[in-house]
Amino acid sequence: MVFNGHTQDNIDALDEQIFNEIVVMYADGLIGNKSLITTLGTLTAGVFNYMRPSNSLPYDLKGVIGSAYGYIYEDKEANPSDSLLTFMSQAPGFTMDKFKGK
Repeated sequence: MVFNGHTQDNIDALDEQIFNEIVVMYADGLIGNKSLITTLGTLTAGVFNYMRPSNSLPYDLKGVIGSAYGYIYEDKEANPSDSLLTFMSQAPGFTMDKFKGK
């Protein structure tokens, strides 16, 4: 695997850790499978949503890419109280005292 002007000596000098990082870069990186699945899934959902009848449920990325969704995105249960706290904590002058009971 000689690339970008590297010689075989450069490739042989790579240790296992660097090689593993390169493998992850290609598997999950910008040009890897993760981005391809996400991009194609998003485009597919967009096209299907454009063509679907108005009385049917919309397509989403999770439904289009199926089991790959769990690999790419972590499903988290959202607690409404946590969401409110996150939103409110971004306000200027926020203090945690407002969320404590009397």
